[in-house]
Amino acid sequence: MARTHDITAGRSRALRIAELTLGVLVAVLLMAMMMVTTIDVFGRYLLSRPLPGAFEITEIMLGMIIFIALPLVCLHEENVAVSLVTERFSSRTREIHAVIVSIICSGVLLLVAWRLLMHAVQLASYGDVTIFLRVPKGPIGYTMAGFTTLAALAQLVVAAEHWRRLRAAPSRLR
Repeated sequence: MARTHDITAGRSRALRIAELTLGVLVAVLLMAMMMVTTIDVFGRYLLSRPLPGAFEITEIMLGMIIFIALPLVCLHEENVAVSLVTERFSSRTREIHAVIVSIICSGVLLLVAWRLLMHAVQLASYGDVTIFLRVPKGPIGYTMAGFTTLAALAQLVVAAEHWRRLRAAPSRLR
């Protein structure tokens, strides 16, 4: 697998800014989740007063972190991969395989995004909220569907990059 610098080197400025923005957003949410947990633990054990709604806040932030990080994982090709067979492929065949797999993954992610959207619409139509803090669940679902769609687009970017490498140097990849 290529190093991160090699992967992001040819990307547009807009794409690099989007990557940075998503990364900062994930980092901020992780820090906020750590703070909520810390406040809850100290409040619970030192003051006998846990932070009200800490579990729900943590649950929502964890879901957001996962779905916001998904496009980054796709763009950097940091997903889990088993290469028992593909490591024996030629460079050209590996690039072709990467294009096909990226397109399939994009399709699967679009399917997941569509189902998340349908579920979010249903949650919003019911006016479903979290139990303790009464946070509406519909917007959370819409956000998750949106970031899953971004992940699908990220997979298409990865497929295009592999395709470009395949077309740029066909003799080099033998």
